Amino acid sequence: MTNPVQNLESANDAQPANLVRERRQVTAPTAKNNKAEQVYSGQAGPWEPYQPVTLEMIRTKFAGLVQAGRQCEIRALLRHYGAERLPDVPTIYFDELLYAAEKLG
Repeated sequence: MTNPVQNLESANDAQPANLVRERRQVTAPTAKNNKAEQVYSGQAGPWEPYQPVTLEMIRTKFAGLVQAGRQCEIRALLRHYGAERLPDVPTIYFDELLYAAEKLG
């Protein structure tokens, strides 16, 4: 029976002698990381509290889209949520509607 320590030593001896292990250098924070820290370093702390989406927020976004000539896309969004007018959209869909409007432009 062989000694487990001898097996380990023989395994270590089998590795090439020129094997060099490289150390990874820790890089300095990038400008992007510094910029992100600056954005979130306000008085409210690192995270802003969640603000529910309101009808006025969606109206403001839609007004910009109307000025950009995106009325057809706005109507399609409203129909997708089962409404003909913005006040007819159920409030539970306000987050999704604002996100979809932001993707339009």
